[in-house]
Amino acid sequence: MQKMADRQKTLAAGGVLPSDRRLPIEPLDHRAMDHVEGRILVHGEEESGRTYMMVESTDAKIYVINHTRQMQGMRNAGGLKVDTFVRLHMVAAGRPRVAVEELGTSESILENRGYLRQTVQQLLRKGITPVEDGWNGWPGKYQRAVNRTASEVRSERRVTGLER
Repeated sequence: MQKMADRQKTLAAGGVLPSDRRLPIEPLDHRAMDHVEGRILVHGEEESGRTYMMVESTDAKIYVINHTRQMQGMRNAGGLKVDTFVRLHMVAAGRPRVAVEELGTSESILENRGYLRQTVQQLLRKGITPVEDGWNGWPGKYQRAVNRTASEVRSERRVTGLER
């Protein structure tokens, strides 16, 4: 509980505040994750010296993710800035590691038609229909952008006869 309180203080002091106060904060072991996408809220350091970032994810959670060497290297090179949209996913080839991609600002991703179409197509292939879950702030904007793009994709499929 103390760690979470400290992390919330870190957010208030040096990052972007979560856009919806209802979002749960959860630690995420990068070794156990499949993939996470979202906007970076803040970077922090624990008393032990271990560094981490908090990510407001597209699945409407705030994840606390310990930095890997790659993440720390990206930060040292000026990357992984607050309010940047990132994609983290496990790569199992050889020794498992987390691949990190920066895709622009959190607001620019909401207008990135290529990214949104790719996301919708992946969801539809998995049999997932995008929905808006009633979140406020950035997660709500993200869900609306994905939902709007899904409607466009379904409409195009109906017109071309590809929808079943």
